[in-house]
Amino acid sequence: DPSPLVTPTTCLSTLPLLSTPCLLRLLAKLIGIAIIAASCINKAPVLHNIYSSKSALGLSPTSTYGEVIMYSNAAFYNLRRGNPFTAYGETFMVMVQTVVVVFLIWRYGEEKKGGRTNNVGVVCGAYLVYLFVVFYVLTQDTIYILMVYNPIVLLTSRGSQILANRQQKHTGAQSLATTGMNLTGSLIRTVTTIKEVGWDFHILRSYGVSITLNMILFTHIVMYRENTKRMLDDIKQKKKE
Repeated sequence: DPSPLVTPTTCLSTLPLLSTPCLLRLLAKLIGIAIIAASCINKAPVLHNIYSSKSALGLSPTSTYGEVIMYSNAAFYNLRRGNPFTAYGETFMVMVQTVVVVFLIWRYGEEKKGGRTNNVGVVCGAYLVYLFVVFYVLTQDTIYILMVYNPIVLLTSRGSQILANRQQKHTGAQSLATTGMNLTGSLIRTVTTIKEVGWDFHILRSYGVSITLNMILFTHIVMYRENTKRMLDDIKQKKKE
């Protein structure tokens, strides 16, 4: 657990030679800041793929909705718990970017207009109810529920995408870079969370599940890359015609 004796005041008092605990905490902070900075472009490859092909084919709407909830749960849990922003800031950044992906799926998805409009209303209404529950219903004693259910949301989200990949035999607008960043970020975050927050079982369990599922998605993108390239080329050709 992060030691209560390792504080900015105690560490500054040891300058210019920082103690080992202070150096480790500083390193965790710097890594956290680097992860947050990198997360600002986490979904950029996916956004580029969708926009350039004018298609969201290959992206599971269910998976993307689940991602919004997954990142929201992690961000709001840490926010309500008062954890350092450097320990979870990337969840906010990726959450916002995933919401943009949702809007692009609605814009370029294959659903018919009427069904899409109804879907938008239901999803937006459900998220507003979710926000009300998180900030006005859950207390400090019950906020842990967000992270208890996060592995389930994660399994549903990533699992539906994994299933879609296997059925389609391509990965569409998914990005190797984005999935690689998610995988690497989860691995690093496991270590920095222990240093900055402590052995929070709920957070660490979510990272463990995330690492496993992201490895499978990463493998799919590599495995189906030729099929995906042909599919995207066909879409671009049809758009030109």
